[in-house]
Amino acid sequence: MIAPQARTSVVDGVGTQPRAPKHGLRAAELRLLLASGDLAIGVAAVLVALLLWNITAGYPYGPAFVLLHLGWFAAAPAWMVALRTARQPRVAFFVGQTLTAIVHAAFALLVVYLAVYFYAPRQALPRLMVLHVLWQACLLTFAWRLTFIWLFTETSLRRRIVVVGTGRAGRALVKVLAESGGGHLQVAGFVDEQGGEGLTVEGLPVLGSVAALRDIVRREGAPEIIVALDGIASRDLVQALVGCQEDGTDVVQMATVYEQLLERVPVEYLESDWVITTFVDAIHARAIWQGAKRAIDLVGALAGLVALAVATPVVALATALDSGLPIFLRQVRVGRGGRHFELFKFRTMVRGAEAEGGARWAVENDPRVTRVGRWLRRLRIDELPQVINVLLGDMSLVGPRPERPEFVAELERRIPFYRTRLLVRPGLTGWAQVSFPYGGSVDGALVKLEYDLYYIKHRSPSFDARIALRTIGAIAGLKGQ
Repeated sequence: MIAPQARTSVVDGVGTQPRAPKHGLRAAELRLLLASGDLAIGVAAVLVALLLWNITAGYPYGPAFVLLHLGWFAAAPAWMVALRTARQPRVAFFVGQTLTAIVHAAFALLVVYLAVYFYAPRQALPRLMVLHVLWQACLLTFAWRLTFIWLFTETSLRRRIVVVGTGRAGRALVKVLAESGGGHLQVAGFVDEQGGEGLTVEGLPVLGSVAALRDIVRREGAPEIIVALDGIASRDLVQALVGCQEDGTDVVQMATVYEQLLERVPVEYLESDWVITTFVDAIHARAIWQGAKRAIDLVGALAGLVALAVATPVVALATALDSGLPIFLRQVRVGRGGRHFELFKFRTMVRGAEAEGGARWAVENDPRVTRVGRWLRRLRIDELPQVINVLLGDMSLVGPRPERPEFVAELERRIPFYRTRLLVRPGLTGWAQVSFPYGGSVDGALVKLEYDLYYIKHRSPSFDARIALRTIGAIAGLKGQ
């Protein structure tokens, strides 16, 4: 894995190329740049909207007209605040996520404006001006963000970073950067606690030891250090990192970058105290909206009961003709806190599918699935009876998939932190289900756990809405499993 090689090039997430000029905007500086641009775009959007309003309404346009409507410029800081999530690295450097964030921001501000409009005195607020502002803000912001992405991923403005650690975590980080579109980060090389200057790891140079970390960062012009260790940091490393922070260098954990780029928690590379030091505080900070989430679950489940009443006769007839009775299936699953409950669903497998050998993982193109069952799974209609479990409080509309006790017992023994997914109610759909459909093995369960823990750590109403939209897309594309 490590071999001697002269240090003549720098390898980034795309490939090998000549050494880039020393430079670098720190993460805080990038966020400030984005926020300033968003604010400026908001002001420009209001100016353009006022001009369009002037053209359609026939008002004289000029400084006096603009001064008369200064109140509309409050939309600029509101637009900047609404785009807060779009300034996170996992969003800001990717076109698809950026577009989604812009649409969400526009929708949120439109809802707020409509609420104010209906409670304001009659004729107090114009109806179309806000649409002009939001439309222009979306177009101009998207153009600005495309320019930003191009500048910081396609030119020498990419941020140079130094990775501390040449073990499994360090190598995994480099692979994540190469495979996940982290082109805004350019890896200058590794720093190893044991030295090894002149060697290479994953095609990247080892720049030196921890003792020289401060000098290495200055020499490479790297505004950021990513710490990717397989164990606990030594005292010498801690002191070196503090010195770098004194110079204004950002120090980031490998797990943070992994989460930002993949929207998963790197279970295999976490310290044993991660649940206590990081995870618990994060989920407690998001517990305030659990009452609202339960109310949404009840409304959604009641609507689901109507759909269940309509679907049941059709599903019952098709299933009975295809594979006979029973129509429904009941299985014991593990819910929040490890409590067992009985889950309801339409039967999609042949009768006696587990008569020999007990519980078995479901796999893609499982031969035990009936002809009707295959379509029920593709449309996710087989899970519709679970709205009863949502009403009973066993499940939520969105959350980790409820697993069977046999699988949970095995996975707890083999996968670290597996039981932490039981801190919340399981869901009809979830981040793991829409991101990694098939997990019919221990390895697959590990990946799904990474998605589940990311959801639990970052769950919010907007995240649930995003998952719901992804679920609708999966159903429309017949991608159910």
